[in-house]
Amino acid sequence: MQIRVERLREALMLLQPVIPKKTALPVLVNVLLKDGRAAATDLETSIALALPEVEGEYLLPHRSVYELLKYVPGNDFLTIEQADKKVSLSWGNGKASYDVLDVKDYPPIPEIPLTAEGAVDGDSLAKALMSVVGYCATEETRPVLCGVTLSLGKTIEAMGADGFRLAYQTVPSAYPVEETVIIPASAVRMLGHLWDKLPPPVPLADSLVRQVISKRQLELGLADGRLVARFGRVTLTTRLIEGTSPSYKKLIPQDPPLKVRILARELETAVRRLKDMAKDASGIVRLSWTETTLTLSAKCNEKGDVTAELPIQTEGGPGRVALNLSYLLDYLKGKEGLLTLAASNQTSPILLRHAGAPLVVVMPMNVDW
Repeated sequence: MQIRVERLREALMLLQPVIPKKTALPVLVNVLLKDGRAAATDLETSIALALPEVEGEYLLPHRSVYELLKYVPGNDFLTIEQADKKVSLSWGNGKASYDVLDVKDYPPIPEIPLTAEGAVDGDSLAKALMSVVGYCATEETRPVLCGVTLSLGKTIEAMGADGFRLAYQTVPSAYPVEETVIIPASAVRMLGHLWDKLPPPVPLADSLVRQVISKRQLELGLADGRLVARFGRVTLTTRLIEGTSPSYKKLIPQDPPLKVRILARELETAVRRLKDMAKDASGIVRLSWTETTLTLSAKCNEKGDVTAELPIQTEGGPGRVALNLSYLLDYLKGKEGLLTLAASNQTSPILLRHAGAPLVVVMPMNVDW
């Protein structure tokens, strides 16, 4: 078969997240070219890209070929041939060959018969999923916390939590079936990568205004324990996490009486000023406020203490709370404008709101004041 270098290089870049770094099945470090597409899998998630140039069946060692093609002119044409357990590539002024396993050794990537499917606003869904995936647990002691909970139906809600933090975001779209699924965090990140690098084109409309406001659609399908996402040239299939997710919405405080409004950038700067001291103090940052001033402090018995004061707007009177340094910095990163911190008391969950960002709940830390 023949294919332009830049086309294959793009396909290998898009498939990179699903290529396992360590695996007990060596064939998985390859990309399968077959049936007019390029595909790869880690056995939990698979990605297939439509690639009409593909004729025949080939295995390409992903890392080696991808690194090679970075230094081959994109406009050159590659000729790919495979015989027995060797695949050969040749182009204008060079060639390469690699020992590979038999194509038949690669796990089949089957077509999944869907039990439900529908189109959703892909831009909004991808943004919501990526905004909450960083709040998922990384330890597998509670598998249901290692993925994003997606609640489908007349409203779509995305939620991620690790037992100490919770992020909640709505999606302005609907799905024809009511269902709640848990998508592995790794699959969410793969989907975000693919949507960012190769989103479908905006659908054509009969006027410029309609063209501008048209939404790019993502076809979302459900099967027996799997989720299938299709858009443009991409099909991603992933095994869902089994189990029942917690009732996240019940964990979100409803209109806590104590509220602090503050500029996000100023708060981040103040927290970073305390960062070094807080690291030596179990990662604790103390926040206490009056009607007009927020005081941040970090103190370590062996080292000293650091404080910072910021002007604020408040409701409900004075209050105080202690938060984890890393959680606070993770939330503040990249935010501009006003944010609201709300609480019922110093031991209640803290509610963080910022325009365009997910609603975040953080558990406070118990400290001696």
